Parts: sequence; structure tokens; C-alpha cells
Amino acid sequence: MKQEEEILNEPVPVTISECFFREESQVIIDHSEELPSVFSERIARKYSDDVSKEKKKFLGQFFTPLTISNYMASMIEVNCKRRNFKILDPGCGALTLSCSVVEKLVSTNPEINSIEIDAYDLDSGLSDIVLGIIEALRVWAAKKGVQVSVKYQAADFLLENEDKVSFGASTYDIVISNPPYFKVGKDDLRLKPFKDLLKGQQNIYSLFLLASSNLLKKDGQLIFIVPRSFTSGLYFESFRNLFFKKMDVRHFHLFDSRSAGFKRDQVLQENVIFKAERRKKDSNVRELLISYSIGLDDLNKARTKKYRSDNLMKSLGRMSVIHLPSSVAEENAMKTFSLWKNSLLSFGMRASTGPVVPFRSKSYLLNEKSQSADSVPLLWMHNCSKMKLNWPVVKEGKAAWIKDNELSNSRTLLNQNYVLLRRFSSKDDQSKLVATPYLAENFSYDRIGLENHMNYVYMPEGHLDKIDVYGLAVLFNSKLFDDYFRSLSGNTQVSATELNHIPLPDLAAIRKIGKSYLSVGKNRKCEIDNIVNKAFDVALTDK
Repeated sequence: MKQEEEILNEPVPVTISECFFREESQVIIDHSEELPSVFSERIARKYSDDVSKEKKKFLGQFFTPLTISNYMASMIEVNCKRRNFKILDPGCGALTLSCSVVEKLVSTNPEINSIEIDAYDLDSGLSDIVLGIIEALRVWAAKKGVQVSVKYQAADFLLENEDKVSFGASTYDIVISNPPYFKVGKDDLRLKPFKDLLKGQQNIYSLFLLASSNLLKKDGQLIFIVPRSFTSGLYFESFRNLFFKKMDVRHFHLFDSRSAGFKRDQVLQENVIFKAERRKKDSNVRELLISYSIGLDDLNKARTKKYRSDNLMKSLGRMSVIHLPSSVAEENAMKTFSLWKNSLLSFGMRASTGPVVPFRSKSYLLNEKSQSADSVPLLWMHNCSKMKLNWPVVKEGKAAWIKDNELSNSRTLLNQNYVLLRRFSSKDDQSKLVATPYLAENFSYDRIGLENHMNYVYMPEGHLDKIDVYGLAVLFNSKLFDDYFRSLSGNTQVSATELNHIPLPDLAAIRKIGKSYLSVGKNRKCEIDNIVNKAFDVALTDK
């Protein structure tokens, strides 16, 4: 495996760097017939094609498509009385976002005189490219009577601005960014300004957001494209508490396609574009705009709708979460769930994560049932489908059994009634949640194994009745529940913490659902939505 230094110091693609060394200033000026943002994206594409996937992954580097760049710039509210603007592009790549912002400001504000840009990117291989793009941008703006100056540093934005971030230096009118995405180790120096404020493992993009919010002027605007994962879940709870104390979100844009944002780099990530402003002391922002497109082709024809912010920013147990509905069905599900006041915890139930982590349990795992020692079934995601446990089904590379002894007991569960749920959904899954009834009576073992990619619902004191198991499984598998969960979470992961606090109807209603399901004939699964919608008087809609 390559070391960090090798990856960072990979040679710059010769086809790109040499063209800038060979080109005279006049050749760059000739690009003025082409918008700087178009020029920038064209050069970025060539660079990206020649850079290894390994380096992109290490840097969390995915260049912004021009369509997205221009859309993000269009979110800026331009103060036409202001003559000077200062902009921060903290993960600038090939400077496409900065170019789009300059074009937006120049075309909108006839009084503008000058624009200052501070731009950072850790990839030193971009330096010659960025310098060429800066010159093209400067020349283009000068022809419009606007002076543009860019201070570009091939450096780590967070480390270079540690002191400013810590003291909250109000410097910028606009921060626009497509930040890198990767997890940050607990000893990473970039955590220093937030060390005592953030809990759990962070992602680098959340640090970019916090740092940028600290550097905004009081009337500053922040526009980012990031994974949707920060809107819910325990990992980002401390981040949300910090960020939304000082920032008011005004606009979210959602994509239906996971791959739309960065298709060229084959990134499967549920991204959002959002705009936020520094919260003022007398701030009383009550409206939040949500726009929605399938991908990039219809981005400029996005559907939009206004919501009351307090209808979207909710509490889930002790967690704050942000609902982002993209359909009428999701809105209706939110309304239905708002009437429910119960949860698994209030029923004396709990959701937990399967305790068998394969790489930590290798000495206990078996591909075949042991003849010389006791062993019990080990259940994985592939064993669980909607309302059906697929056992025995063996998948290559997935041990089907786990030893049953005193040493392995911490990794196995008592054989009792459970509701099993997959922890992860794939891009091909039609449902976020897949729930499977597990009945102890169907297995002649004292214990079972449950792999870590599964969640399970159980009674810590006592046991789940068969009707409870079926009622919960049917509800979890319903379109109503899926619509609610989609409005809540952009993650492919289903968190046990979220399951413990998601609103539920009365236990009597859940049991009625279970009985209705068991009373149906062979095509029970086809009746799930009819049963649930009838129970809560919900109209079935796909829109």
C-alpha cells in the first residue's frame, strides 16, 4: 500500500502542467471568449481523468460539475449597494465555484468594483492549473471593469486558519465549497479548534462547515454541497448543536439520484446543496425553501416548496434532526408520525446492533456446523428479507455458524423472539428498512448469532409476543414507515439509536396490525401497505 507521502506527491499529469508552461499570457487571454467557469471545469475534467482513484480517495477530492457550480452561485443574494466582496473557497479544486460566484456577482451588481478571493486546496498538483485559471478569471473580470484578486494557497485550509477559526474572525461575505469527504481520526490536528465541543468520529466536511461558519461576517452567506448524513444520526449530533446555534438554513436542494452529483467519479452518495446565513440576534427565520431535482439535467427546472422551519427541524429523543421531504407521500408520513407519542423505549423494548463483528470473531466462526463442538446459526443481512427469514442460505465468504461456548456467549444472543432489521440499504433497495420476524420456536438452539450489519428489536426484561413481532415488522416494512424514514435520513445506514426514538402508535394499534397480517392468506406481503394505511387512515400515494 502506498504511503501518504507517495499519494500526495504523485506526479502532476504532464498534459496539463506543460500546457500552462508553454502557453503565453496572450493564449490565456484568448480564453476570455469562454466564461472562466467553463474554462475551469474543462481543465478540471482533464486533470481528474489523469489522477489516480487512490489519490482522489485519499484527498476526498471530487471536482464540482459546472451545472452544480452555477446553481450554487445562483443561491447567493447579491447586495447591489456593496462595491467590494470577500469570498472564501476553502477546498477550491480547480476554482470552478469561485469562477461561478464572480460571474454571478459581476452580472448582478452593476456597482461592483472589486472581489477578493481566498482559496485553498491540499493538492499541490493543482497549483499550475489554478494559477492559469486565476489569470483567465482576472482578465475576464477586468474587461467588465471589476478587479479580481485571488490569494491561492496549496495548503490545508483548517490548519492554516486554526487561530482565526478559534477566535471566530468575521472575514468573509460569501463562503462557497465542495469540501473533501473522509473520516477524521480522533488525534487529527484539524480537530483542535473543536476538540472539546465535538463528540465521536467526525468527517472532514463537518469541520469545513464549522470553520467556515466561524469566519463569516454577520450578514455572510454560506453555500455548500455535502453528504446529507449530517442532518440526522448520533455521529453528527454535536456538530448540529454547534452549527445551528449560529446559522440559519434558508435553502436545501435535494437530488433523487445518489450518483447525479459526481457521476464522473462514480460517487454513490446522497448529497445536498444548502445555503445558510449567520444568525442575527433578532433572527426569527421561519421559512425554509426545499428544491428537488432528479439529477443535473433538470437542475434548472427544480421543483420548490416553502416550509415552516419548525416543521422540519425536530427532536428525536434527545437528538435534533432535520426532515427533508421530497414528495407528498413523505410529507403525509411526517404528519401521521407527528400524532404518535410512543417509542420502542416507552414500550420497554429496545433496538440494538448485532454483536458479531466477523474480523474480531474469526476464531469462533465456522462455514459448516461443527461435529466436535456445539455451534449455532449465524444470521447475516442476506438471510433477512421482508417478512421472511431465509435460512439456511449460505453466501460465499460469510460463515453460517458460530461456536456456542462460554467464551463466545458475549457474541451470541438468547434464542427468543426478535424483529431483525438490516442496518444498511444498497442503491438497488426500494426500501430503506427491511424487517424480518424471528420466532424462537423455529430454531432448536439455545442461542443464535447475529452479525453486526443487523439491528434487532427485543425486550430487555421479558420477551416479545408473537403478535408484537409481526405488528412491528409489518409497520417497519410499510411504505408509510419508509416514507417517514426517507424524510428523516439520507444515510444508507439504519441507526439503532434512531429506531429507539422514532415515534410509534399505541401498542394496541401495532398488535392489531400484527393480527391483521396473520389473518391474511398466502399473499400477505402484498397486503402490508393496505393493512397499515387502513389502520391509520392514510391515502396511498407515490407522489
